[in-house]
Amino acid sequence: MKPARFVALLLRRLATGLITIVGVTLVTYLVLAELPGDPLAALTPIDQRMALSVDQRAQLRAELGLDRPVLMRYARWAGRLLGGDFGRSVRTRRPVFTEIRRRLRPTIELSVASLLLVTCIGLPLGWILAKRAGSRADTATSSLLLVLYALPSFWVAIVLQNLLAVSWGLLPLYGRTPAGGDPGLWGRLPFLILPAACLGLHQLAFYTRFARNTALDGINSVHALFARACGLREGRVMLTHGVWPSLVPLATLIGLILPSLVTGSILIETIFSWPGLGRLFYQAVLSRDTPVVLGMTVIIASLTIVGSLVSDLLASTLDPRQRRGKEAEL
Repeated sequence: MKPARFVALLLRRLATGLITIVGVTLVTYLVLAELPGDPLAALTPIDQRMALSVDQRAQLRAELGLDRPVLMRYARWAGRLLGGDFGRSVRTRRPVFTEIRRRLRPTIELSVASLLLVTCIGLPLGWILAKRAGSRADTATSSLLLVLYALPSFWVAIVLQNLLAVSWGLLPLYGRTPAGGDPGLWGRLPFLILPAACLGLHQLAFYTRFARNTALDGINSVHALFARACGLREGRVMLTHGVWPSLVPLATLIGLILPSLVTGSILIETIFSWPGLGRLFYQAVLSRDTPVVLGMTVIIASLTIVGSLVSDLLASTLDPRQRRGKEAEL
């Protein structure tokens, strides 16, 4: 793709993404504003909240901007966001950006470990199953993958906790570091295995099946039949017509997995007490911490937009037909 066309495509995607972020955050803000309950509940304990006078409560609401109309509060928050200010957490009174930055590294560790599980095990396993389609191993593995895909991730997490941590004592039950402090990456590895496996099992089952089916379609195509008739070895046919063509749809899906690694980790991080973005989001929703919820919404929406753009670029790179189609659109 020519640089001018690439810049035009990028600008168009950025404009669409900006409209998407505005729409998502506006809807989120309106929903949070309409929730029942006292927004001051997250700021003060119940005994202090009951002791506040009417004037003190009014002053507190004015400091938080709760005395203004909803749309005016949203416009004020959006204006600060354009300046790089996510606001302050109602619950901790710390900047939202600081809260997110503190939780970012644990989520990256968990997401990278889960993604490695999917790409390093799921994709090769899917291609092997495509090579042995119809065999007993293919039938048994496909059935197991279907069961893993159907099981809720939180149920799998609880079962694995009871087996591997409580009953057998092979892995830590929860947390990210031992009680003595942070021992480094290798010391945190035992704490990472269970949550990463629970987060990646659902994706592993889906991507393995997807890699198997796309590769199977390729090696059963007319092009593969013609390649065999020309004398190409089966391994070369599998690589050329099975593995490589299946990377195009897989690249699209892997790009879209970015936001799901954050949203999908909400339950897993909560169950394993993992101090990441998912747990931060869960705590913010429970305490009606609007600035943190909105900050996380911006991040998730941005990851979705970036993942979609990355998927399109990867697909265009791997498949010249799509590249020519996008150039024709421009």
